[in-house]
Amino acid sequence: MENSQSIVFVQFFSLIALSCAIAWTLLATLLRIAPRASWCFAAANTFTVIGILLYTQRTEAINYLYWFVADMTILLGFALVRWGCQYLFKQALSYRFDLILLTTAALLMLLVPPSVIYAVYLVIVMSMTAAIFISLSGIDNFRAVKKHLPLYYAALLNVPFFTIGLLFIIRAIVLLFSPQQLAHISAADKLNSPLVLWSYIILLLLTNLVLFGNALARLVFKVARLANKDQLTGLWNRHALLDKLKQVDALWLRNDLAYSLMVLDLDHFKRINDTYGHLAGDKVLKHTAETLQNTLRKIDFICRYGGEEFLIILPLTNKKEAQIVAEKIQQKIKESVIVWQKKQISTTLSIGYATCKTHLSIEQLLQLADDAMYLAKSRGRNTICSLDSIEQANEIISTTRQ
Repeated sequence: MENSQSIVFVQFFSLIALSCAIAWTLLATLLRIAPRASWCFAAANTFTVIGILLYTQRTEAINYLYWFVADMTILLGFALVRWGCQYLFKQALSYRFDLILLTTAALLMLLVPPSVIYAVYLVIVMSMTAAIFISLSGIDNFRAVKKHLPLYYAALLNVPFFTIGLLFIIRAIVLLFSPQQLAHISAADKLNSPLVLWSYIILLLLTNLVLFGNALARLVFKVARLANKDQLTGLWNRHALLDKLKQVDALWLRNDLAYSLMVLDLDHFKRINDTYGHLAGDKVLKHTAETLQNTLRKIDFICRYGGEEFLIILPLTNKKEAQIVAEKIQQKIKESVIVWQKKQISTTLSIGYATCKTHLSIEQLLQLADDAMYLAKSRGRNTICSLDSIEQANEIISTTRQ
């Protein structure tokens, strides 16, 4: 009866694991969703099946394949889960640490002959190593997800990882103080314990459920990010501008942290398109975007504001500092030369900026920076102008029209 139950379990477990492996393979090959991560998860499920199949062949005899290799195969599966999560969220890979951990576990296991006599020791080593891998995967995921979700939801999403890690630790502690419980909480001697059988199935399902959830979350984050990005330059688009501007303005109102807005327009851009073609114009736009990114700070928010217009939010920047930044940008653009089909294209910028004031709304500040840019163009281009008030802008615009 027990043997029949074990066979059914192995068949059921293998069906689930291989189905998950196939699903991850399809994600990697056909759908091209996080291919590196998906391959890692597919391999993790495959190694898990191999490890379980080797477990079923364990006897009281000393056998490195059914004991040592089986345990290391399962642990490698856990390592692959962690690497897959790191690929998924574009985190630094922990190969060195994880391989050292695997090597340490292997050396500890090889200190004793792989057999039932030393099963308690082997299961404790295996459980603690698995707990470390699973817990670290949970920590990695939490750090990645909390960038996009509130802390509560980020923690909730990774509860299964920490729960599984805790269960492995509990198993190791129980065996340490009650070795006689081995048959009930481990696969030390085949797979005869119903608790062990169902715990492995639940562990497999939970792990894959979390991983599929992570992959879906990553896809949603990517789509949301692309929705806020300009496809040509890779800069933020106008859709993302208002949210960022509200955040910076809130800091200004609460903590008196001044900020400035800057609107930049490429001079004679239509002439570039007419002379060299629209592909050359696209290259000029991308080159300008790259120059801005290389010149400004990481905290500065660069947005493609229109066809050849760019808008920059400069946190922690007063009027005097904004003038310095504008001059620096103008100089960098003027010095850079774009080569298009063996021809050199030079560009200049007309720049307008405005600094926050208590009586100005976000919309009014945007309008001031925009009006200042048009004032710079009206004064001969390749010029920097600033405006301090709506009245000043109206007066200058009125004078210009006359």
